[in-house]
Amino acid sequence: MKIVKNLLILGIFALWCAPAQAQILNRINRAAQNSAQNAAERAATKKAEEEAAKAAEKGVEAAIKGIEKGIEAAEKGVEAAEKANNAASTEPAPYTGPVKPAPKDADKFPFEHGSYVQIAEVLGIEVKLNVYFSRYGEWQTIEDKSEIKVFGFTTKTDKLQITKGNTRWEIDMAEKTGTKFDVDRSSEEADAALKAALGGSPSDDMVITELGQENYIGYACRKVNVKYPALSMDVTCLCYGTLVLKTEGTMGPIKTSTRIISIDLNTPPASIFEVPPGVAIN
Repeated sequence: MKIVKNLLILGIFALWCAPAQAQILNRINRAAQNSAQNAAERAATKKAEEEAAKAAEKGVEAAIKGIEKGIEAAEKGVEAAEKANNAASTEPAPYTGPVKPAPKDADKFPFEHGSYVQIAEVLGIEVKLNVYFSRYGEWQTIEDKSEIKVFGFTTKTDKLQITKGNTRWEIDMAEKTGTKFDVDRSSEEADAALKAALGGSPSDDMVITELGQENYIGYACRKVNVKYPALSMDVTCLCYGTLVLKTEGTMGPIKTSTRIISIDLNTPPASIFEVPPGVAIN
């Protein structure tokens, strides 16, 4: 009887344990699956992190190489610029303005007509001139309305110089008188010598040094130094074609300079090349 009772208890216990055992096995199985899944995910994450780290390292390496190449290129550019700069400082830029004229055209301006304002300075005294021209400079009128102060005294000037070919009028507008005479423009020493030098027909004892090109008041000018011992001339000029825009230097012991400060290429009135009414001409 006691044995049967024990067998009955074991059967009931077995019936009760079977579902519990299944649940435990299921839980163990799920835990194993979760653990495996988590392990797989961690492995995948680690691999991704390693690959990302490798890619980042390669990117940094490539960036460093790019920067090094950029620095190298910049250094070469600076070196090339320095060489060009040094070359520019030792070799003047070539002249690219109007071509040098033939000797027969040495008196002709590069413009058919117009006017310009010129400042002439001698011994520290400045004179402002208005110059009108036509027929490429064959006709010129120089208007001198200046006021000069020396030793406390003021001298006012109001004069006209009209030149048409080889005929010239010197007119004092204050006195309303003037003189007409013929002039050989090629014999006007300093002016003629300078024009001859710039026009391609210098004297034998002239020394002409080409100094390249320089921009001045909007014009690409030919820069030239002219030494002419016969007139004790040593001047550096900026010229556009045959029009001398600026000079600096010496004539004998006297330091002199001229500079055109503006150019107007509008046609001057025809009357500017005629003797004004009311002027008595000798």
